[in-house]
Amino acid sequence: MKLKRKLGLVAAVAALMTLALSLGASGIVSASTPPDPVSCYCTQPLLSLTKASVYWGSYSDYTSRALSVNYDISNNSANYANAHSLEIVGATSTNGVTLLDNGRNVNMVPAGECELVTVKYTVPPGVGSYNTTVYATTSDQCGNSYSYPGPMPTP
Repeated sequence: MKLKRKLGLVAAVAALMTLALSLGASGIVSASTPPDPVSCYCTQPLLSLTKASVYWGSYSDYTSRALSVNYDISNNSANYANAHSLEIVGATSTNGVTLLDNGRNVNMVPAGECELVTVKYTVPPGVGSYNTTVYATTSDQCGNSYSYPGPMPTP
């Protein structure tokens, strides 16, 4: 009786294999093959920066002209391209505004997520508005380095 069950199971597996081959092995292989981990993890993260809020953190910050800006750093990668060792390395600004923090370590922003980071700027008296470009570096899981929006300009 056990031998008949085993033979029946072997026949069923053989029938499934025959069906799979008649449908085309290439379709089955591509549908069941997981993504190559190297190509998924070793790709440049798709990062974006959005200004969330601007404020004086305290009266002391106001009198010392230290303006706080909250940024959302989003990793819009559709794959597993996590942004490892993410760091804000500097900023260039107009109207004499300078980055007070001289960089900020954000650590990691996983694919599909965002991280809130606060950066402080020194704003000279009389300045009502300014433009700034924030520069950041990160790496992928394989250690490849990337700069956003490009390398930080040297003074």
